Amino acid sequence: MTALPPYLMKIRLLTLAALLASLSACNTVEFYEKGAFQDPVMDLSGSGTESHFHQKVFYSMEGSAGGIGSSAGGGCGCY
Repeated sequence: MTALPPYLMKIRLLTLAALLASLSACNTVEFYEKGAFQDPVMDLSGSGTESHFHQKVFYSMEGSAGGIGSSAGGGCGCY
């Protein structure tokens, strides 16, 4: 059996180290840790009413697309 060249040994060692490091990153979230994700501060979407208002103002000021359920404004921000 012939010995591997030094660069192949280094590649094999680095590959093994990367594999072991990636396996240690796998983790599960326990049921008692999930409460932090349900915090309203973590909600990125905000309220539906606020989102609707921002979309309507954006589309009416844009002037190229109608507001939500209405015709396009003239770019003045009016509905």
